[in-house]
Amino acid sequence: MKIKCPDCHTSYDVKPELLGQKGRSVKCVRCGGKWFVMPDHQDGDPDLEPQDDGIQDFSSETWTDDLDEIDASVSERQQPPAPPKRDQKTIDVVPSPVERPSSGPSGKPEPPEQTKPSAGSDETPKPVDIETLANRPRVKVNPDKYRRNRLGAAATWVARRNYRRIGGVALFAFAIALTAFLLTIRTDIVRAAPDLASLFDMIGLDVNLRGLEFENLRTFAEQDQGRPVLVVEGSIRNIEKTDKSIPAVRLSIRGTDLQEIYAWTVEPRTEMLSGLDETRFRSILPDPPPGANDIQVRFVDRQPGKTVVE
Repeated sequence: MKIKCPDCHTSYDVKPELLGQKGRSVKCVRCGGKWFVMPDHQDGDPDLEPQDDGIQDFSSETWTDDLDEIDASVSERQQPPAPPKRDQKTIDVVPSPVERPSSGPSGKPEPPEQTKPSAGSDETPKPVDIETLANRPRVKVNPDKYRRNRLGAAATWVARRNYRRIGGVALFAFAIALTAFLLTIRTDIVRAAPDLASLFDMIGLDVNLRGLEFENLRTFAEQDQGRPVLVVEGSIRNIEKTDKSIPAVRLSIRGTDLQEIYAWTVEPRTEMLSGLDETRFRSILPDPPPGANDIQVRFVDRQPGKTVVE
């Protein structure tokens, strides 16, 4: 009689008298699996067809060893077995008892039951293709998703700070900006309100309303036909890019007490000066008064009839 292991499908040649009339449990020598065999399975079960490959003949010693591992009695097998669980292997005749982990012929543990096909099922688990899993298309990530929102971060930083402190800092920054703006347009301010010139003079800032300035001023005394004379000369420079009219130049001699001793006015011959250009002037005063300490030079409006041409 030919029987076949439902787990590893190994075929065995068994004498029918060893099974008895009521059948008994047998154990596979190859995989260690147990199943119940009836004498009439050879004719009724198509899965128990004899196979040419892997057929082994049982000797009396081998079969005696297998019978030692058979359950306690055949009468216990005659009781109705419990309904099989979903995770247990079954055969067509009788559900097999719960299998304990066993080792294969090489001594290595067999793979888990999830990878083994059932004896009564034609479906086989599909192998896992690691290369297919590795070659899956990459997930496209939005590059702007994790981009730092600078405006949002600034708003959060402001919200977490003390509003009173922030208000004070903002007011201080506004005052500095306003002061810088007023200093930039101080010329226009003094032109509209001349009295404010002294305010800028107190902080050391000159206000040049005419856009002209003196450069290379020089004074010295010399003799002219035996008479002492005082010579004052220098340059007038246009500091702006637009054309400017040249006013008269007033010169005054002051004493040690900074009181004015003598003054006179000179009109330069050049009346219009181009942007960023300059012109020279020279004045000679005969018989200068004694006690002169310094000379003050400034611009005044031209007044015909009261000036001395250089």
